[in-house]
Amino acid sequence: STCIGCTVCTTLCPTVFDVKRDPDFDMDFKSQTNDTINQEPIADKVEEAILSCPVQCISWQKKSV
Repeated sequence: STCIGCTVCTTLCPTVFDVKRDPDFDMDFKSQTNDTINQEPIADKVEEAILSCPVQCISWQKKSV
């Protein structure tokens, strides 16, 4: 994964993003998303996180039904 664990996304939109220890690499931290919430009401904050990510590893994905 490209995430460097910088916490920009969690700072901008903590409802959706959370940085946690990467289980594959003990010393690495990776951003994880909370997909259980409706992100539409906070889409502007998610978009700000997408645009602010220094390694551009965040993007919108359609939810599979």
